[in-house]
Amino acid sequence: MRAPNPPNATISNMTTHIDTNDPKYPDAAAEILQRHESGQAEANITSSVRDFLIITGLARPSEIVEENPPSDGSRSAVDLTALDTFIESKRRIGTATGGFNPNPQNVAQLDDYLRQSRDAGKGVRTGILTDGKYWLLRWPDVGPINTSPPYGFVLQPGEGWLALRDWLRDTALVALDSIPADRENVQKYLGPKSPTYQRDIDTLAALYNTHADSETIKVKRRLWYDLLRAALGEIAHDQASLDGLFIRHTYLSLVIGVAVQASFGIDIRQLADTDPSDLLQGRRFHDATGLSGIIESDFFAWPDEVGGHDLIQALARRVARFDWLHAPPDIAAILYETVIPPEERRTLGEYYTPNWLARTMVQELVTDPLNQRVLDPACGSGTFIAEAISHFLAAAASPSPPANGVTDDAENTLSPPVAEGWGEGVNLDPKEIIDRLRENVIGIDVHPVAVHLARAAWALAARPAINAATAAGFDASGPVPVYLGDALQLRFRTGDMFAEHLVTIQIDDGQNSELTFPISLVDRAETFDALMSQVAAEIEAGQDPMIALEDHPIDDPNERSTVVETIKTLQKLHNQGRDHIWAYYTRNLVRPVALSRRKGDIIVGNPPWLNYNQTADTLRTELRRLSTEVYGI
Repeated sequence: MRAPNPPNATISNMTTHIDTNDPKYPDAAAEILQRHESGQAEANITSSVRDFLIITGLARPSEIVEENPPSDGSRSAVDLTALDTFIESKRRIGTATGGFNPNPQNVAQLDDYLRQSRDAGKGVRTGILTDGKYWLLRWPDVGPINTSPPYGFVLQPGEGWLALRDWLRDTALVALDSIPADRENVQKYLGPKSPTYQRDIDTLAALYNTHADSETIKVKRRLWYDLLRAALGEIAHDQASLDGLFIRHTYLSLVIGVAVQASFGIDIRQLADTDPSDLLQGRRFHDATGLSGIIESDFFAWPDEVGGHDLIQALARRVARFDWLHAPPDIAAILYETVIPPEERRTLGEYYTPNWLARTMVQELVTDPLNQRVLDPACGSGTFIAEAISHFLAAAASPSPPANGVTDDAENTLSPPVAEGWGEGVNLDPKEIIDRLRENVIGIDVHPVAVHLARAAWALAARPAINAATAAGFDASGPVPVYLGDALQLRFRTGDMFAEHLVTIQIDDGQNSELTFPISLVDRAETFDALMSQVAAEIEAGQDPMIALEDHPIDDPNERSTVVETIKTLQKLHNQGRDHIWAYYTRNLVRPVALSRRKGDIIVGNPPWLNYNQTADTLRTELRRLSTEVYGI
């Protein structure tokens, strides 16, 4: 039984404060139940539901539409549309047996409305089927009827009004704003126990299954799997399980990308409505922050390429309800740990370093953070990266570098971000701080999702410096130095006479296609990144990609001839529908080759632990050669 509320108790609902002792709230719920018990007409139940939504502040009158067609030209109409949710009323939800036993025909009617809305480009909506007492949650492709909580709800007399309001607010309507982006709320609203999470996964799965044979998805999934095998070894999963993991990795990457944009002040609601593709491409984010390499077309941008704009919009609107401006620096890792449960992470061999331990190591080992170059060659979710940045910024904000030492070592949280306005008394100007950060804190990982996490961690930890540089009128543009790649360079030919001059990536397209790059060009990181980005953009726009060689001249004839052949291969792949990923893939995967020529001062991190007999077969030979010929092991 719910404990009685104290006199004048209030609870917050969006921007409205509710006095829980005010009788109008239980009265509104009692009216819904009374109309159910007396078997009144569907229109009367609909009217009482509408009144409850308005009285409790869940929706404004302007946000509710009655008799709303699910699509243009439809002869049917949904009884009530509140925010993005369809509510269909029945005199009795159940069959003749009574109880919470929904009639399949009633469920099929609501499901058809939801499909019509989605197929007509009206959005991926949530639906509620109710007779006032029993409430059933549905969405497109949800599958069999499930009346267990939170997918089903039963309204009880008395205090039941508050439970109904909470269920509608948190589960069905998600009628909240400025939700603190902490572990508890991320788990509650974006994790596997949330119906909205399951809705997005179902929608992604339906989209994936429909287009799984398209070249753009096939090549992305294959490259994703190859990198995952390199990171985790031979994965003992059947194909269906791997497809499910790929879909969940896609969901996670979409959420992280949108959340990072929101954390820098991008209006993701407005962007979702006007240009949902850009939430995955990052053009506005780059224009606003100058940061590159965080939001770009990669393995998980495929929903945009196969007509998933409705899903992107729905997900962005939900993510926008969080207060990302004040999210903790380790929010990306929190999202990963929320979406991928511990038992699955253990099965995959993924173990992440506690924040307090990373902090201890960084503070003890990095004795001169402003001048030492710190590299984490297996950076995972970016815990060490974020701590190294916090350590650097603390030193930059102090007249003298802070004394090393560990504080609060029992607290399993990241070091607090340097406060806004930290720049007073700083020894370096904001532009120099950003430039040094890019030089001094670098990460690499071969895990395709871990790189997303670590890039987000780098950007969020460096946000005070980025904002300070922008506010001071400096150009903070440039890449985030966290790269998708193999720090040991096992994926390239390294044992033959060509290795000194060229880096070659096999396409595995059955035609022995290769992408080959002069190492001398790869060493010129900014030129190489800019060239490859423009090549990809020109090919995508149907223009001549050789124009990029005029904008980014290559004077060496040997370099130029090699790059020309590679651009021709990229054009061929694009004509086959396979080039939405290669420019991203190659820019990142060859980065360790360039980094290996610029030595780091401190190597810090948690190296991957993998049994040799579980190592991907393509890497085993090179591991053996390195061990015997290079390291004498």
